[in-house]
Amino acid sequence: MSIVQSENTKRIAKNTLILYVRMLFSMLVSLYTSRVILNTLGVEDYGIQNVVGGFVGMFSLITGSLSAAISRCLTFELGTGNRTRLSQVFSTSLVVQLALAAVVVLLLETVGVWFLNTKMVIPHNRLFAANCLLHFSTLSFAVGLMSLPYNASIISHERMDVFAYIGIGEVLVRLLIVCSLAYLPVGFDKLISFAVMTLVSGLTFQFIYWCFCRTHFPECRFRLHFENSLLRQMLGFAGWNFIGASSAVLRDQGGNLILNLFFGPV
Repeated sequence: MSIVQSENTKRIAKNTLILYVRMLFSMLVSLYTSRVILNTLGVEDYGIQNVVGGFVGMFSLITGSLSAAISRCLTFELGTGNRTRLSQVFSTSLVVQLALAAVVVLLLETVGVWFLNTKMVIPHNRLFAANCLLHFSTLSFAVGLMSLPYNASIISHERMDVFAYIGIGEVLVRLLIVCSLAYLPVGFDKLISFAVMTLVSGLTFQFIYWCFCRTHFPECRFRLHFENSLLRQMLGFAGWNFIGASSAVLRDQGGNLILNLFFGPV
């Protein structure tokens, strides 16, 4: 028993260290990236990017709690050793995320577009760019939703090294995107170009998650399967996290939105 406990302790320490390295690296690069993107886009476009991106991000309060519930269900079934049930849980969670992505896209492409064009304070000459940013940010958000079950599978299998490497890769690609904005040919809108490249980056890393999970985890092969009982279980667990998750989203993104309504993008 002591040998098993020792191995578990080492594994936990290793995974914790890997995640700390990932977090520290991401934080340092993000600090530099924020400065570069501010200098490249300018104050006004940087403000538009923040408020529109934050508005899209506010919809994560609908889905944020479910990610923890999906990870919990996958981890539980992984512990039971029932591979058939594990595959069913993964497929159900992916169906749920696809449905949520469709709902979020519908809301953002209707209510979101209306709110942007009638309520937000955006300079008239940047309104087209802001609308393009909303559309591309919506697609990026939907792609992120569909990657959640794959992320949860990697975490459930405790492959934190892979999770960290891909996360560091995402940060580096974002830095590359930001630095490349300064070298765009004349005539290219930097704000729209930033949104397009961010979407392409999201699709690329989603494909990487998909390939890795299909290769290493047999349960990550999608089969059309849905269980009402499993959905109720996920929603029941997610409900307890909803208040905290929604409060954090409103705290982080709501302030930017209110500032825009009263003072504009700058």
